[in-house]
Amino acid sequence: MEKMDALRSLTPFFDTPNEVLEPLATYFIPKHYARGERLWREGCKAANFTFIVEGRVKVIKFRNDGGETILGVFGDDEAVGHLAVYRKIPYPASAVALEDTFTLEIHRSHFFEVIRNNQNLFESLLENMMRRNQELVNRLHELSVSNAEQRLAMLFMKFAESVGKRVHADDGEMVVRIDLPLTRSDIADLINVRVETAIRFMSKWNKEGPVRTESDGFIITDFDELDELAMAIH
Repeated sequence: MEKMDALRSLTPFFDTPNEVLEPLATYFIPKHYARGERLWREGCKAANFTFIVEGRVKVIKFRNDGGETILGVFGDDEAVGHLAVYRKIPYPASAVALEDTFTLEIHRSHFFEVIRNNQNLFESLLENMMRRNQELVNRLHELSVSNAEQRLAMLFMKFAESVGKRVHADDGEMVVRIDLPLTRSDIADLINVRVETAIRFMSKWNKEGPVRTESDGFIITDFDELDELAMAIH
């Protein structure tokens, strides 16, 4: 994919005039990360804004017991790590590619040099950053007020909204496919439970619904049941 086409595929730059986008594009560096490869480590200097064109990235914090807690999963058309870059602080968490991932990255000094005189672009990017920050705040709240199965249901509802694709199952029924190669350990980290707990719930859901595990992702077989589980805390 050409750099300009890749930039145009990102929401903040979709309607950016050519006279702004072309000089901006010269500063962007395309990068590819293999599955499992780190984009950065916690504590590293945050200098580049990173935009995901294709792929999935998880942001993680390592615990004292050697395990990890997943703070978020980012995908196509999203910025990741932007708050640390904007605030000029070290990355507060590490980032790892969940699958082969293509990004566009730009140093903060070059970025602000170009957008300083384009208010619409600046506002669009700021809105995107604030939205992701609020989502992280909401996630912390969810972890404190809901039980494990409800958190799991809320997680898959969010996946359905952000990366879900409506497809026809073999029996002709419409289902939602989630192309995320997450392990049971990944799921456990995302909802802050033991791996055994995640295995138990996912095994139960495989037999009874509402989510079936596939080799390369998940199928939501009963969206209404999943929604009821997620909303049970209200």
